[in-house]
Amino acid sequence: MKKFLYVLVFIVGVDAFHAAQKAKLVWPPPPDEAKIEYVSSVHNSNDLGIKKSFFSKAFDFLFGEEERSLRAPFGVHAHDERVYTTDISTKSLYIFDKKENEMITIRGSEKEQFLYPIDVTADEDENIYISDSVRAKIYVFEEDGDYLRTIAPKMMQRPVGIAISPDKKLYIVDALLSQIHVTSLKGDYLGSIGKKGLGDGEFNRPTFMDIGDDGKLYVSDSMNHRVQILSSDGSFIDKFGKLGQEIGSFGSPRGISIDSHNNIYVSDTMFNNIQIFNQNKELLMVLGHYGNKRGEFALAEDISITKDNMIYVTDTNNNRIQVFKLINSAQTRSSK
Repeated sequence: MKKFLYVLVFIVGVDAFHAAQKAKLVWPPPPDEAKIEYVSSVHNSNDLGIKKSFFSKAFDFLFGEEERSLRAPFGVHAHDERVYTTDISTKSLYIFDKKENEMITIRGSEKEQFLYPIDVTADEDENIYISDSVRAKIYVFEEDGDYLRTIAPKMMQRPVGIAISPDKKLYIVDALLSQIHVTSLKGDYLGSIGKKGLGDGEFNRPTFMDIGDDGKLYVSDSMNHRVQILSSDGSFIDKFGKLGQEIGSFGSPRGISIDSHNNIYVSDTMFNNIQIFNQNKELLMVLGHYGNKRGEFALAEDISITKDNMIYVTDTNNNRIQVFKLINSAQTRSSK
């Protein structure tokens, strides 16, 4: 009888081990060598290991529990131990601070609340920049959430994606004007890039953008169904993508981010996937499809990749941020 129990325990242990192995989700799937691994889904602060302190619980008991779950996360920015995300349903910015074990909620400035917060980024001093497409403003806050100032160039109509360059300029994608506005971090207007059109360096309802360490601008030219690459002064460098159903084509490219090897990640809200390209515009991998399971998306909007190649994607209609990590990164290094 004891021998039977030992065998049973061994079998259960082996089955549990294989179940754990099966639970690991990677791309591409076996037998190919894995390059990206699923890490977690973030619905609320607890999913990032942020627990309420005694004083936070007491405050909630007295004054009501603060909204802590994502409803429609849209823009995302991850840096060091902080993850920032806008939420277009709650009209808020959420900051998940893993180092300080706290969650900060920002709902607007001292005088007005957000109406449609789209994107978020932060500078090297951890000042926070949030675009509001309905207010046509960029709101700036200190690290702890205290309001600093508003950036609102007169010509700006619908700010969406925002990014800060290595030389400390703020680039603002204007979806309605099909332009990119450039300001200082204090809000001084420095000029604009592009115009509406189909040509090189022209845009049709662009959405998000990212800036490489070398200062190159990577822009999701959404209604032209392509990605454009520009120099820091707006000069056209390259482009790739077209409208189509086959892989390598786009339906509605949105979020865009660059990993540490200069590979380009592009989310597509029509196809609900992430396509990854190298600097030669070659497709390296496709991540995800429509659904609500791990590694599946329902309106994949924005992407943020940290210096250590952790990948954060806002999965808007699934009310979550999905987190992935780049592994065996030498195998995905782009050609130069």
